[in-house]
Amino acid sequence: MQGRKSGTFTAVHDARRTSEIALRTFVMARWVLLGLISLGWAVQLASPSAFATIISWFPPPPEPRGTAAVMVVLALLNLGTQRWIIGSGRSTANLAGLHLIIDATALTVLLALSGGLINSFTTMYFVPITLATQVSPRWTWAVSAYCLVMFASLFALAPVPEHSHAAHDFEAHLRGMWVAFAMSGALITYFVHRIAISLDRVRHELVRLRHEAIQDRHLAAMGTLAAGAAHELGSPLGTIRMLVSDLNYMDEEERSEAIGTITDEVGRCKHIIQQMASPELRLATLGRDSPTWPLAEFVREFEGRIGEIAVTVELLGLGGATPQRCGQPREVIGQILRELVHNAAEACRGRESSVGVKVSLRLDGDTVDVLVEDNGVGLDPEATAAAFDPFFSTREEGQGMGLGLYLARAHMRQLGGSIELSSELGVGSRVRVRFPLGAPLERPPAGSG
Repeated sequence: MQGRKSGTFTAVHDARRTSEIALRTFVMARWVLLGLISLGWAVQLASPSAFATIISWFPPPPEPRGTAAVMVVLALLNLGTQRWIIGSGRSTANLAGLHLIIDATALTVLLALSGGLINSFTTMYFVPITLATQVSPRWTWAVSAYCLVMFASLFALAPVPEHSHAAHDFEAHLRGMWVAFAMSGALITYFVHRIAISLDRVRHELVRLRHEAIQDRHLAAMGTLAAGAAHELGSPLGTIRMLVSDLNYMDEEERSEAIGTITDEVGRCKHIIQQMASPELRLATLGRDSPTWPLAEFVREFEGRIGEIAVTVELLGLGGATPQRCGQPREVIGQILRELVHNAAEACRGRESSVGVKVSLRLDGDTVDVLVEDNGVGLDPEATAAAFDPFFSTREEGQGMGLGLYLARAHMRQLGGSIELSSELGVGSRVRVRFPLGAPLERPPAGSG
């Protein structure tokens, strides 16, 4: 649960960061446009003759009052965006897309005030379309369609003056330019959309590779742990070997003392091995022909006592003449459940008022749902969130390696199942295990791609 919350928070944070970068780009582009218009006015005031020469290569001079009004609106929009949206961290993809719609509208008004369809800068509609690719594929298509409509609206806002016999042919030519714009916009939008999808796939692949790298580091750490355990076993085994070889040369008292030492060392070896014990998937149990086994009888095996702790079993929804059978590897499921039941019993020992461990099993369609509950010491929120991390343990040092739950979850994932933990300090813990009733793996035949 904690991992999903963390992943959701990261995704939301990344989306806001992307929207903020896009908005900053839009604001900068808007300032550049306002700066160019201001520069043109400055040149007109400083040298009317030079301005006339320049404007002969470009659109007709804009209508000053309307253009000034648009510039004021865009400048105020920029200032408001920088202060109340970007400055306060409220950037979203929808706000960024809305700004592009406003820009396309402002561009349409500016073009209508400076020649309309005969203005060669109608290609500036490609600017908001291109910028929309930084927001999302959905907004890219939306802005592209809106710009297409705005371009078409110039036929009504600033129609071509019929000043000559060729006006009709010229208008037809402009309509052809609009069709070309539509086709170009559609193609560019399509290819940019494909690029965005490819980048999204690359991003997800990087996330997957990063996760695999983390898992590889964990496996390497477990290999180191196994090597350390082998080293620890070397000392008691060496002692046992030495004492056994000298037993024939000892008197009765020394022999009795040596046997006691050997017993202690064997207990030490057993303890080291138990520390390393965890649910383990074995290749022989993962074949397609794994034998099925009766689910209810299997769960009943956990009923009884673990030391002084009582373990009760409750079966739900398993009625009927035909007993439900499970196709999962019995040994693996048994190891996982034994690990959980023993953990629950250990938690109950730490609380005097504990009534024991309860194991509930029910069928949810083709899914087995097992709930292991205890009213033991429980875990605080931090320990609950870290319970499935490798090498995390709440036991005293030397009493546990902190790998049981980590490996149990990894193995349940391979079996197509899941394991979840909820706990409250001083109240107890609940572990829910869910796995398919059918075969665990469908591996492709040998030699298949």
